Amino acid sequence: MKKRLLTVLNFLAFNLLFFALYLNFIHRDNNNSAIAVNHSKIVAGKGTVIVANPSPYLKNDKQLSSIAH
Repeated sequence: MKKRLLTVLNFLAFNLLFFALYLNFIHRDNNNSAIAVNHSKIVAGKGTVIVANPSPYLKNDKQLSSIAH
């Protein structure tokens, strides 16, 4: 009887251990308020960027296109 009780307790202890590991590493918490990221400040590396004064860039672009042709 004592050996059987130890077997059952050992089984329950391992199940509790694996459940704790599941909660710690695999299960994702739905509370995302702790990680607040302002996505408006993230700039992508590709695409069009709006500038306040585009004239210097346009002059350089005209000079480069006239050299290439």
